[in-house]
Amino acid sequence: MNAARPPEHLIKEIVRNSLDSFDIGQQGIIKLNYGMQDNHFFVQCLDNGSGINSLSDLRVVYLTNKTDSHLKRGRFGRGFKEALCIADQAMVSSGGEQLEFLQEDGVRISRSSFIDNPIYGTHVRMQMPWSTDICEKLDQYFNKFLTPDEISLLVNGLTIKKREVLHQVKASLSTEIDDPSGQCWKKPSRKTLINLIQIDDGENPMINEMGIPVASLEWSMPLHCDIQQRVPMNPNRDAVASGYPIKVHIACLPTLLAGMDENSIKEDWVGIAGRRCSKEVQHQIIERAFGSNIARSVPKVGARHFDENARELGIQVINTAQASGGFREMLKAFVPSAKEVATKNEQFKADQVNLASFTIANAISEKQNNLFMIEQQGGVEHVQQCLDFSVWFCQQLLNSCKNAGNKVTGELTYNSDDSNSLYAFWSADNVLALAIDQDCFWKQPHGEESLMVLIHEAAHALNQHHGFEFREEVQRLAGVAASLMLHKANNIRMLFPRLFIDVHTYC
Repeated sequence: MNAARPPEHLIKEIVRNSLDSFDIGQQGIIKLNYGMQDNHFFVQCLDNGSGINSLSDLRVVYLTNKTDSHLKRGRFGRGFKEALCIADQAMVSSGGEQLEFLQEDGVRISRSSFIDNPIYGTHVRMQMPWSTDICEKLDQYFNKFLTPDEISLLVNGLTIKKREVLHQVKASLSTEIDDPSGQCWKKPSRKTLINLIQIDDGENPMINEMGIPVASLEWSMPLHCDIQQRVPMNPNRDAVASGYPIKVHIACLPTLLAGMDENSIKEDWVGIAGRRCSKEVQHQIIERAFGSNIARSVPKVGARHFDENARELGIQVINTAQASGGFREMLKAFVPSAKEVATKNEQFKADQVNLASFTIANAISEKQNNLFMIEQQGGVEHVQQCLDFSVWFCQQLLNSCKNAGNKVTGELTYNSDDSNSLYAFWSADNVLALAIDQDCFWKQPHGEESLMVLIHEAAHALNQHHGFEFREEVQRLAGVAASLMLHKANNIRMLFPRLFIDVHTYC
């Protein structure tokens, strides 16, 4: 099984042991050398760490005198033995002791001895059944190591460069701890740090276990994640436990959001992770990905197309069916539907008109603010004639319709909030309410802006809701209006002479 593993994964086990020989924060150096020598491929790893107390432990699989900790990379003393089992020969020195693994007459033997000059740390040398082309793979792999600042790793005499930590994320992630009593691995969650480090050109984002590349990170960010505790992995330690990358995504996403552009925020991994983040983070994801002026698409119901209603209000309509699962869930949770937006707007306008609508006669009798607004727009006579023209014009349009309903009547209203978005309102019984505080009706009552609004409102006589049928009706009524203004121009001048006197005379 180990003979089939990539050579770099076997050699990393030796380097892993060297890294674990240093206490956290302890200064140290590891020298890894490999290559051809006397027609044999050799690997040598030297460190100045704590050394090995009992070299005889190296003879037995799963025997180690180390105290297990989730802050150590090694597991069960297996790493060295996995490399050893395919080695032609090996030698390990630590302290004043040396242990050799040899082959004599086709039989594997081990021989221990004492050395005159004690070694501080551990020296490992192995002869492997590999060819020289393995060096390139080893070079590429060990150049990706993210060693702690206090430890220098030299590979064939060249120091592996240090990488700057761009962000540090606090997280609670599952790890692995040996349970001697149950003879099994437990996977509890522990608080840890995740170091986010910029990838180099040609690299893919990786999950690292305390500096050692483990598995693909499965995201679009140009960052490695270096987990500062043991990562749950398969027996070969070259693939993480199922679901672990998603947990890393969830932990890192809140920190990364601020620096992500619209395209990267719409990546599938963001949706999958985002649905398990806090509501605040989910709101940020939706707003950064789609904007704040949005609504969810809903199917057309009869003649009612709520999506068109929302678009008429300047709302961007999002088709959730085209969004990935995570985004679809967040959109449903935090974004109103087009129906909700349209209904709310209609209710708001209806409430606004009901509260603020009045007739000119009422304004004259009450002599309060409503009358003052009329005076501001040219006076009672001028406003009355402008309103009469608007009612007459809309009635002419409705005369071209079948089943247009009640005769058109008119009244006034005004914007009761600062949005100033209300121009006119058409009720189900054909009452046209014009906003007295919108200048177009009173300063240019037969101008393009006024006529546009009137045509739009008249189309509501047969289509209360915006949609394809409504747009068709607007187009038809626009043709009727053009013909009306052309062929009845003289009648309009006779019926509404004040519309053709400079209105500024009255303001």
